[in-house]
Amino acid sequence: MRTRQTLLVATASVGLVLGACGSPSSPPPEGSPSPAPSGSVAPTGTWAPTSPSPALPTTPPQTSPAAPASPTEPPTTAVEEFRSSISTVTSADLGSSWREGCPVSPEQLRAVDVSHWGYEGAVHTGRLIVAAAVADDVADIMEDLFQARFPIERMTPVDAFGADDDASMAANNTSAFNCRAITGGTEWSEHAYGQAIDVNPLVNPYVNGSVVLPPGGAGYVDRSLAAPGMIHAGDDVVRAFAARGWSWGGAWAKPIDYQHFSASGG
Repeated sequence: MRTRQTLLVATASVGLVLGACGSPSSPPPEGSPSPAPSGSVAPTGTWAPTSPSPALPTTPPQTSPAAPASPTEPPTTAVEEFRSSISTVTSADLGSSWREGCPVSPEQLRAVDVSHWGYEGAVHTGRLIVAAAVADDVADIMEDLFQARFPIERMTPVDAFGADDDASMAANNTSAFNCRAITGGTEWSEHAYGQAIDVNPLVNPYVNGSVVLPPGGAGYVDRSLAAPGMIHAGDDVVRAFAARGWSWGGAWAKPIDYQHFSASGG
């Protein structure tokens, strides 16, 4: 069963915490450490990732790679029940992933916070920034993946990686909106419209001839592998997206983009 809240929240000078209410807690005794904020939204109204940006890999994987390492952050919830919420965002929330001149405004985007299974088998809460028009579908897709217990290593907006798509992919980070051009081109990517999602990109790489992105995903070009988080034709992931009219880049002839799903087909 999904518990979903649809929040249309305008960022004010005082930050909001999703789902929190009531009065502030009493201050801790003098000398005590300040408690960390709860929830998935920082007091300033900006997204706070659950773990620091991981470093880029320094060595290529073996031909038959082991499964990617599990994330080190603890699970954000122990409840094995899918939850989702949708909220508005501002330019401050989007950080480096948005700038003036992008094809969509912050008002046209939404933050979709969803439960997902991690590689270690615990439930986490991740965030995807997507177009407002597809936010409900994205929440439904993520619920299908949750019910299928499909593992997602991490799900953090690319601003946590300085909007560097290469760094986000190398970290096996599942993400959506990023105001950038298509790979190897100058036209806007569907990610710049918030209508594309890359799922576990390290184990589902982009392949164009000898070019593999991220480079650390070269060991996963062999799609006969069945490593955690990999996507294969006709599996639960492909079916969940297809049921809402999204297409999979893994079915393209060239390039092949195993991580990529798009609402528009691009």
